[in-house]
Formats: sequence, structure tokens, C-alpha cells
Amino acid sequence: MATRKERARFIKAPQGLKQRAVNYKTGLELNLTDEVRSKIEATIMESKDEFSNEVLGKLREMRRLAAEAETDEFQRIFILNNITDLAFDVKGMGGTFGFPLLTHLAKSLHDFMGKMALPNDRQFEVISIHIDSLYVVLARGITGVGGRLEKELLDSLRIAVDKTQDPVE
Repeated sequence: MATRKERARFIKAPQGLKQRAVNYKTGLELNLTDEVRSKIEATIMESKDEFSNEVLGKLREMRRLAAEAETDEFQRIFILNNITDLAFDVKGMGGTFGFPLLTHLAKSLHDFMGKMALPNDRQFEVISIHIDSLYVVLARGITGVGGRLEKELLDSLRIAVDKTQDPVE
């Protein structure tokens, strides 16, 4: 057992780690200048179509799984876990590509499903409304947080979630 206290030591990161964190081939530096920030934003915007296709695929899978969960009681809990995971994926992607409303809706769905055991008919309806709302935001290309109508949608979903979620034990 050591009796004297050692001072904290700072260990400098190896150069290889810095090279992996920063792409020297394209000239991006650690300090984000306006020019570098513009390049990053342009890359994100170029990926927007790919993002939309990926989210659309996840939404189709959510809708398919929700329909399957309504008819297959034995697999219901596993199916619902998959929907929860897909909602988490969409939640993480929306803000990056200028769809924060998509993120809010996916977070609402994810949080709602994460707190329930096996959903009843009313809860299934709330899940379906969330999925349909995600479709509308993506199909209409609603960027930003939307306007008055979108705020009302979020408020209505919040009320539906509060009314139908499982009671806390």
C-alpha cells in the first residue's frame, strides 16, 4: 500500500490518434473555420436524400412490425422492442439533417414505448399515430420545428401519451 499520494499525470495522445480523428487527406483541421464548417454542412446536405430513404425504410419497417404485433400476441414483446429501437434510430438522425420535428416525434414514440409492458388497443393507436406523424413530416419535408399546426400535433400526442401510458407502480 502506497503511503504518498501521486500527482495527476497528463498523458499526451499519440499522433496516430489525432490522425484518425482528423482527416488530413481532405485538409480538415481541428479548428472549425467558416470554410470548414461550410464543407461539413454541404456534405450533410448532399446526404439528405440518402437520409430520407433510410428513414423511410425504417418507418415502413415500423408500420409492418406494428401490424404484425397486433395479430401475433406471442411475439408482441419482441416486435415492440424492434419498433422502439427503430424509433431510437430515427430520433438520432433527424436533427442532423434539419428535421428536429422528426426527432421530437421519434423521441416521443421511443419514450412512450420504453415505459410500457404490453400495449392495449388504445396504446397501439397512439403508436400508430406516432408512426403516421413521422411519415407526414418526412413526406412533406417539414424542416425546422414547424409552425402552429406541428406544435398542436406534439401537444396532442403528449396528451394522448399521458392518458394511455401504463401507470407507474
